[in-house]
Amino acid sequence: MVLTLSGVVVLGLMTLSTSAGAVEWVLGAAVLISGALAYYVGSQTLTPPRETLNDLTGAQRPPTPLSDSGLTPLIQSLPFPALIINPDQRLSIANARAMDVFRLSRDTGLLITAAIRQPDLLTAFIRVAKTGAREQLEFSAYDEGQSWMAHMHAGPKAGSVLMILEDTTAVRRAEQARADFLANASHELRTPLTAIAGFIETMRGPAREDKDSWDGFLEIMFQQSERMKRLVADLLSLSRIEFSEHRSPSTQLDLTVLVSGTGLSLQPIAAETGIRILLNQTDTSHFVVADADEMQQVVQNLAGNAIKYSPSGGTVTLSMGQSRTMAEAPGDCGRQIEGASRATLLVPRASAEVPAVWIRVEDHGEGIPARHLPRLGERFYRVDESRGGSIEGTGLGLAIVKHIMARHRGGFMVESLEGTGTAFAVWMPRFQVPLTQ
Repeated sequence: MVLTLSGVVVLGLMTLSTSAGAVEWVLGAAVLISGALAYYVGSQTLTPPRETLNDLTGAQRPPTPLSDSGLTPLIQSLPFPALIINPDQRLSIANARAMDVFRLSRDTGLLITAAIRQPDLLTAFIRVAKTGAREQLEFSAYDEGQSWMAHMHAGPKAGSVLMILEDTTAVRRAEQARADFLANASHELRTPLTAIAGFIETMRGPAREDKDSWDGFLEIMFQQSERMKRLVADLLSLSRIEFSEHRSPSTQLDLTVLVSGTGLSLQPIAAETGIRILLNQTDTSHFVVADADEMQQVVQNLAGNAIKYSPSGGTVTLSMGQSRTMAEAPGDCGRQIEGASRATLLVPRASAEVPAVWIRVEDHGEGIPARHLPRLGERFYRVDESRGGSIEGTGLGLAIVKHIMARHRGGFMVESLEGTGTAFAVWMPRFQVPLTQ
């Protein structure tokens, strides 16, 4: 407006001084008025309304609360159990995973006391509903051995509660396995140490002058020290394999040569107890990508167990072969004893469609009861009482085999028939050597 009036005054002065005619005056006035109007419209467009400024600054406008209907799609899409409980202590919404955990018959309307039967969890829920403070509580879900961490927060309405569950089962099982491992290792080491300490005390006390009995004492002490040495060596080996289990080997080798050489090296040990080692199907090359020392340890552990548990004069058979795919390998190498019970101790991580090579070690001992088979890959698990009596061992050999095969993306299984014998088999991806031109 000021700009337009100023222009009119200037044009009027120019008219009085005869420097501008009527036509020039009208055109000039029109241009000035149009410019003023354009400036005014533009300034109004660029200036946000007061409501928009309030939204930007967050002032003078209360937040709009989320409704249950708005939260339902979000709760249902969460990849973990989640639910909302209304102020009247009834279930507002629960996703399918939460319904599985609490075994709910429907996802809305249930009283919380009927839906959740863990007293500690109910007490924590009441506290959160009253105070709005966040809480965390770990609980077990019924008799399935599952552990859950409940994260409870104030819900969208006053007095409501949002509960999100985190599965901690794997963590708790790992902690239990670690505790069991330490307890078993301590026990295995304590037994020979107690024996050695007892004989030392005897030799320094009552048998101080009985030199003739010292040879027997020293022999027992030597055997116990050798037992500790084997246990420590197996523990170190298992720890080293577990540490490198996530790194796949990169060396190409002929598994046939390795198995044949290892079998021949065990011949003298087997001959001491009158056992014969028979090598089958080891005249064809079987190339793999593997760690030679670790695969040799696999064959030694499996064949060594077979020798220990075979009757005098028996035969231990080492067999090798190829399968068209990893999926077919278990049938080729692990289902050869009619009527035997079987257990897969390790499921391979390799693709089921890649070609495979397998190794099978079979003895003709007493066999293993079916109930023991699934646990044979566990650390320190032994079934000597079912295989002909007390036999020396650390109980770590099969666990080492299992971890080695896991690193090689292979599988591990056992089949056994009481009174007939036992066979362990491993299989892994076969490396296809390119044809030479």
